[in-house]
Amino acid sequence: MTQGERRSSRPPLPINRGCLQALTSRGYLQGQGGYQPYPPGQQYGYQQPYGAPQMGDVGPLERTSLGMRARSAGLLCYLFGWVTGLIFFLLERESRFVRFHAMQSILFFGTLSILEGVFSRLPLFGPIGGALGLVMFIGWIVLMVKANRGQHYKLPLFGDLADRLIGQINV
Repeated sequence: MTQGERRSSRPPLPINRGCLQALTSRGYLQGQGGYQPYPPGQQYGYQQPYGAPQMGDVGPLERTSLGMRARSAGLLCYLFGWVTGLIFFLLERESRFVRFHAMQSILFFGTLSILEGVFSRLPLFGPIGGALGLVMFIGWIVLMVKANRGQHYKLPLFGDLADRLIGQINV
């Protein structure tokens, strides 16, 4: 026995024939025994590190032109509905993240506030106004949480429109 070798006192483990066949059929045990990180035919590419923000999202320490953290400013865009959205849209000049959330707040809460006001004053459509109020409350919570997590979350109808408008409107 050479200096680098060590003899094990334990007997070798039995090989499960089913596992061996599955690994061989997938190409893991073929060739010189090199490392194959992906099964044949599987797409491979860059994988984002764990905990890294998604593309378009902001990091926890990114700042805005107002001197605030971008995540906090994004949350505040939704705090008092379309009013705070309008304030942040007019004041923020650099952060696309904050401007997006401000515009989405203006569009979402502004539209639903008008619809709720109209439907709740019509005699037969009062329950629709109440349902719109519930939708606004749930949307308010979800949007504030998503913005505080730094996510570029788009609502189905309002998100794409907000994205287009922040590119066109420069205040």
